[in-house]
Amino acid sequence: MATDQRMPLLTEWARYVAQAAGQGALTGKPLTLAHFGRIPGPRVGVLEVAAGLDSGRLVRVLAADNAALLRQFIPWAFLGEPQAFMAGRYVRLEAGWPPDLAETMVRLDALGHHPALGGGRWVAGQNELGVTVVPGLNDRTPHYLVSGATGSGKSVALRSAVLQLGQDPGNELVLIDGKFGEGLGSLAHLPGVVGPVAVDGPTARAALGWACGQMRARYTTPGQAGRVIVVFDEFQELVNDPVVADLLRKLAAQGRAAGVHLIAATQHPTVEAFGDATTRRNLIGKLALRVADPDASRVAVGGNLPRADFLLGAGDAYAVVPGSVHRVQCAYVDQRDVDQAGAGAWQVDAWPDYDAGEVGQDLPPAGVVKPWTPAEAGVALVACCEGEGRPAMCQRLAAAGLTTGTDRAGRLLKFGRELDAWLCERDYLLRYEPAADQAAADAADGAAGPD
Repeated sequence: MATDQRMPLLTEWARYVAQAAGQGALTGKPLTLAHFGRIPGPRVGVLEVAAGLDSGRLVRVLAADNAALLRQFIPWAFLGEPQAFMAGRYVRLEAGWPPDLAETMVRLDALGHHPALGGGRWVAGQNELGVTVVPGLNDRTPHYLVSGATGSGKSVALRSAVLQLGQDPGNELVLIDGKFGEGLGSLAHLPGVVGPVAVDGPTARAALGWACGQMRARYTTPGQAGRVIVVFDEFQELVNDPVVADLLRKLAAQGRAAGVHLIAATQHPTVEAFGDATTRRNLIGKLALRVADPDASRVAVGGNLPRADFLLGAGDAYAVVPGSVHRVQCAYVDQRDVDQAGAGAWQVDAWPDYDAGEVGQDLPPAGVVKPWTPAEAGVALVACCEGEGRPAMCQRLAAAGLTTGTDRAGRLLKFGRELDAWLCERDYLLRYEPAADQAAADAADGAAGPD
């Protein structure tokens, strides 16, 4: 068994680290490490080390320079990049197994998949302790962000979640795919799916509008059972539509209490990809597969560490909920599993046209940019007069109690500069220029003559 081969390597790793710590080779002074947890995970070997009050210093040293020091103490040809970070009160050390020791596929049916899970829960995969990880859509984690670049296993992770959530008769699933149905299209007829997969701007507006209408109805008629779950793959492709971005924000901000939930997925989770910062802040649960760079990793896991760009791909992931991080090998499902799940019946054959009144929010029509409010225009003009850029202007907006997405803030700043130029050209706005005032003062002194 692979596990039998891994444990001796972890024991040897622990011995090397303990010896180096005791000799002062790690932090510059001798350390006694009180605990070594050895965890032979499916894709990585893990040590959990207790270093007491020196834990912070130890993790800083071991994480520095892409774990340059840590690499010297790993007794196998590890795969990928090793990591060191704090996990609770332990210093956690991770290094990938070579291909002959790694488990790159953990099938869902091998994890005891049970449709009776219910409660908005689904099996995500198996963690490093061999424990099945079961995320849930609930008050604590009402919405999830799923991140992963090409080859990371993101599409399989989404397929697995939809397959399982559709087995609960209390769930109604709305599927939206920003890549023309490439990721979610094959799941359209699964049980629980409400209607066709939305694949472009107009159908995304209609599907999100339907979900927001359901949310509004649940607020006006409390006590409705079950939940509505919007699964939106590659949302970054469609959030440049202001209607889509605002409907997404509305679901993320207000859906929890109404039992309306969002699972939003993207290949590259930059801050700008969300269309509105409110959406990003409300995606509390995270399933982070391998992403392209450190900036994407910070959004994917919600912090600097652990590094999702160091994951190994093919289903290797971090499942992050408040208070815990799991290194997970995501549950694998294929088209055969989808076919065996049977078929459901859509509630709607076509999404009803988007209607702002039905949604309960005065949103701009498709293709129309929401006009600037007087307050926004005023802040933009002040920021331009002060020579500020977008970050400083956004701080002014926040101080005034105004919020706007990154793209809209960029357009607002451009509008402020155009307004500033128009006023200056017509002498409605006079700029104070200290150098010019000094020159005028010098000229006046010269004309007055010597004292």
